[in-house]
Amino acid sequence: MRLFKPTELKQCTNQPDLVTVLYDPERRRYRLHINEYLPELISNISSYGCTYIEIGRGQNDSVVWTSQSIYFEQDWLVPRHIQGIIVECHELGNKSRVLQRDAFAFIQHPLDRNDRIDEERSRTHPNVILLGIDAMSQVNFQRTMPLTAKFVRQPGWFEMLGYNKVGDNTLPNLLALLTGRTAKQWKYYCDVRRPGCLDAYTYIWNHYHSAGYLTAYAEDLSSIDTFHYFLHGFERQPVDYYLRPFLQAIEQLMDKVEHLGYDYCVGRRQSYRYVLDYCQQMVQRFVKETPKPLFGLFWMNSFSHDDFSGPASVDRDFVSYLERYKTLGLFDRSIVILLSDHGQRTGPLMDLPSSFLEERLPMLHIYLPPWYRRKYPSVVRALDLNQRHLSTPYDLHLTFKHLLQLLHPRLTFFEGPHCVGCQSLLHILPENRSCEDASIPVHWCSCELYKQVSVTDRLQDLARLVVYRINQYLIKMNHEKQCYHLNLRKLLLAERRQFFNEKGQEVYSPNGLDSYRFKFTTKPNGGLFRATLSSNQDASYVIIREELISRLNSYREDSFCVQDRTSKKFCACLKNQALSSVLEK
Repeated sequence: MRLFKPTELKQCTNQPDLVTVLYDPERRRYRLHINEYLPELISNISSYGCTYIEIGRGQNDSVVWTSQSIYFEQDWLVPRHIQGIIVECHELGNKSRVLQRDAFAFIQHPLDRNDRIDEERSRTHPNVILLGIDAMSQVNFQRTMPLTAKFVRQPGWFEMLGYNKVGDNTLPNLLALLTGRTAKQWKYYCDVRRPGCLDAYTYIWNHYHSAGYLTAYAEDLSSIDTFHYFLHGFERQPVDYYLRPFLQAIEQLMDKVEHLGYDYCVGRRQSYRYVLDYCQQMVQRFVKETPKPLFGLFWMNSFSHDDFSGPASVDRDFVSYLERYKTLGLFDRSIVILLSDHGQRTGPLMDLPSSFLEERLPMLHIYLPPWYRRKYPSVVRALDLNQRHLSTPYDLHLTFKHLLQLLHPRLTFFEGPHCVGCQSLLHILPENRSCEDASIPVHWCSCELYKQVSVTDRLQDLARLVVYRINQYLIKMNHEKQCYHLNLRKLLLAERRQFFNEKGQEVYSPNGLDSYRFKFTTKPNGGLFRATLSSNQDASYVIIREELISRLNSYREDSFCVQDRTSKKFCACLKNQALSSVLEK
């Protein structure tokens, strides 16, 4: 059976644009132009008008918009305070006959900046632009996006083949990248599930803002984005340019089409295009027209989160955006990073022998512009060598700090809690670096040697203990009346870690404990899991932790009755819970 079947890009509309956004670089103002001669849209209509609703950010990451639609005239100048709008054109006297509805976000020129100083700074301060694709392993990137993969093989790009994730899903990996904290450290600092906690961290974009950079963050699918999936988001706006309120509004007010598991079309555009268009506006405004140093994170979930083959359909479109960015001068003055948080964690790829690596090795490609390579040859050498060394999001965080220190040698950062063995990718990483050195938890380590062993009665008993641990966690979280009690269905694969002496001979574990990786299924839900555990020879001492148990098949339809992130991957909701959910709706 052929596992990978590329599909074509799904279009959201075949209509021409009734309203177009134009930009006047002299006035530094946007204007809305109505394309009046479109017979396919306005036939049999004597007169029509167009209105807008302003979108803004409310308290605690909520969205606000004007309570009523306001009519605008031809080539209306958009006020500088407006960050986004929804426009609607309809027949006058019959508002129910809508000709077209559209939505536009605006990168407004900041009024509190010194353009001369910004321009001077931009000559020496490279822009730092991160383009993120969720759930994209190194292998799946080559498999599904060959055109984009070819683009990042051009001179100046470096592929970090040893880049290893440090947590299960997006949150721990992006927080490691943005804050430099390990999961234990940020959990100890405050509970991310409580309002205000996410505002308490210092993010890498805060450091760049302090260094004179304009900052931006955009992520599609507002319902599952990194800081709002079972979290409260930010009480304060985290960056200068923040797309979430706009996306949240259009997802509520515009028509949507589901594809690849999520809202793919929102209004007249694919969800990811709002993010890439936002980035394009940043580049147009502040790289090409009025140079200013930029730090931006632009993250996309909609085409890759649930379907490993989905990126194939957007490959050509994604490259076209990169080519546009190139035309606008992004790659002349910018450090560009194409990355992911992890590989696919569920679905058909988890049935492959390579599933362990698919899950743990996300892609990371780093681009340095020509002038930067000439100015810092040691950085080029370090990145070249580090392509084949073990690295992590903690190292990438330190790399961002290092980039600022190259600009300001006397700059220091308050260290606080940090990863002891981690270091900037602009320094040469140790060739024999271990996962322990890099602060990669054992369950996510892709470097240790394991060999498959026969499934014995003893190992079956250990697998039952893992399932018992899952049930105990659900009881601890008070979910025993909501979730089925799970039992082991089958131990599919057992692997034991190998240790070797200096002569290359296999020896016993130095601490007397065998480390195992199990792949198993449970009943009654058909859950597929992978777990890492340790045990002594007679299994009288066993170490099993719930954070070292990962789910390998989708649980979206199973775990609707619980909200805790860990519980969701374990819980199979009881049938009466499904009935209760229907009644509540």
